[in-house]
Amino acid sequence: MKNPFSILGKSMFNANGDVDANSMGYKYVISTLSYIRSKIIGQKFFEVDIASYVPVDVGEAAFSDEIVQNTEFYTGGSFFEGDVDQGGSRISQVDASMVANKMPVRNWRKKVGWTLFEIQQAAVASRWDPVEAKMRSLKKNWDLGIQELAFLGRPGDTVMTGLLNNAVVTINTTRITKKISAMSAAEFATFVGGLLADYYSNSNSTVLPDTFVMPTADYLGLGVPVSSTYPNISMKEYLENMLKRMTDNENFKILPVAYASAANSRSDFTKDRYVLYRRDPETLSLSIPVDYTMAEPRTVDSMDWLQLAYGQYSGVLVNRPREMLYYALTT
Repeated sequence: MKNPFSILGKSMFNANGDVDANSMGYKYVISTLSYIRSKIIGQKFFEVDIASYVPVDVGEAAFSDEIVQNTEFYTGGSFFEGDVDQGGSRISQVDASMVANKMPVRNWRKKVGWTLFEIQQAAVASRWDPVEAKMRSLKKNWDLGIQELAFLGRPGDTVMTGLLNNAVVTINTTRITKKISAMSAAEFATFVGGLLADYYSNSNSTVLPDTFVMPTADYLGLGVPVSSTYPNISMKEYLENMLKRMTDNENFKILPVAYASAANSRSDFTKDRYVLYRRDPETLSLSIPVDYTMAEPRTVDSMDWLQLAYGQYSGVLVNRPREMLYYALTT
């Protein structure tokens, strides 16, 4: 039996198997000395607050099939083209134009079902409520799917992409030559010194970032001292303090996420990925036109029951790609 819940299709069980798939169900053999605990332990998954990474719009454009974001651009040449010489008759002109940035919307629905026999037998055998469990299963399927969407987009879709795999965002392949946590003091200093300069150049010297996303495994290694000379400050503290001070933003965040690891990327990228960007709704946003909604449970014979859920989702729309910069691990 295939594990119904996974991250990127990977089972959440360990290599030896936490659960024997053949033993699933509430019908099992016990003896007169068996004691069945009333508490039932639920399954755990990798879960994060996606709104901490990407601004999320919920309920806007409900039941549309496309979201269009208009972006305004100004033209007009140099300011000094407006200089007027005595007797001159030519007047330089400025103009404005608009470009439409589009993102499709997908409709989603799934269901669960149960029978009257299933409910009654489960209650007698194990005091387990299968209907409640199936409802949780359905909602968890939506939650984990939207989470994956936020970071990696829709599988196989080059338009409906996520935070980590947008094709129009520039990729720097020279700055991070090894995992940050594995850098020597000198390598770390070089990395820190060039990080914001890379971004500022990429943004045409217009803005500075406020968020740095990195693979969780590398993030967890930043708790070590930045060097033997400064044993009381960790690499994370040093990097975070620099980013806050140089951007003059005390709210600057370094955020870890497992999806940034190449092993969890669905093969969308082959090297671990880091992202420096502005967490601003005008820069990027994830749209959920219709949030998870449950229809009324239905039955035609009072014996077999069906529960449907539906929603709508879209990808991460990047309106200002120059305000994002990817870094690919080169080793």
